[in-house]
Amino acid sequence: MKAFTIVASLLISLNAWADLTVLTDRPQARMAKAAQEFTAKTGVNVVFVEAGYSDLLKKLEEKSPADVIITKDLVYLTELDQKKLLAPMAQSAAVQKVQDFMRGNGKNWVALSYRVRTVAYDPSRVEAAELTTYEDLASPKWRGRLCMRSSSGSYNEGLVAYLIQTHGINKAEAIVRGWVANLAAPVFRNDTSMLEAIANGSCDVGISNHYYLAQLHAKNPNYPVQIAFLNQTQGGVHSNGAGMGIVAETSQTALAQQFIETLLADQYQLEISAAHFDYPAAKNLAPTSLIKNWGTPKLDNSSWSDIGKHIAEARRIMKEAGYN
Repeated sequence: MKAFTIVASLLISLNAWADLTVLTDRPQARMAKAAQEFTAKTGVNVVFVEAGYSDLLKKLEEKSPADVIITKDLVYLTELDQKKLLAPMAQSAAVQKVQDFMRGNGKNWVALSYRVRTVAYDPSRVEAAELTTYEDLASPKWRGRLCMRSSSGSYNEGLVAYLIQTHGINKAEAIVRGWVANLAAPVFRNDTSMLEAIANGSCDVGISNHYYLAQLHAKNPNYPVQIAFLNQTQGGVHSNGAGMGIVAETSQTALAQQFIETLLADQYQLEISAAHFDYPAAKNLAPTSLIKNWGTPKLDNSSWSDIGKHIAEARRIMKEAGYN
């Protein structure tokens, strides 16, 4: 009986070791098929731990068992990198399918999918040709016509950090001050509320992640707000997105790398991105959801890692500019 207990305990221990633990603030259901394929090929079960980013960060800092982390934003990827919570990953052919600027400078993470933060507008009051750049939205012609989400979310932190990377602090702050001066209403708690304000005529234009508008169009194809991609004759529209990395404390680096590469396979790139109306991160893949009708925009190719270095400055200048 004692020998049986020892053997059973050993088997339990080995099974626990064989699990691949994935921390994520993305819905795990979107990655279920990729996990099933990974398990079929390796015999290793994938255990998802789904939680908000702050909870995931706490788990990593407390050295809770984990092998892979997947999070939604370059702001968070930057923080994980700065805290040395990620391990370098091999730059395999699968990883290199993702454009260089969507991979961490230290090779510690890679994008899973991407979005663009651009302008939404009411076509009954605004001509698409009027919508050109982020900088132009700070001009007086938009006074009393612009709506914005609050500055506290990572999406706008990333956007302003991109402006700093592109223009330097002084010009970026001037642009943010121009946006604040042009507000038609107090800032909104999220992008959806802001888009609804455009739809009901409270403002004419607003800056949003493209997928929020896609979600509204999926429910109502006649939703009275459209999208325009900014900076198409200049550097390109600002992109951001979900990314993934190998946890520094893992003892299963090779398995973690293999799971990340599974998620970068074309099939799962298309499935995962379509589930959120995102663009697939792998090069030369067109989206399959309704956003395919919007076209694939020219992207600014500033490194997400370099943009992430300006997050603290972005928070400061938004506060100083009165952007709540």
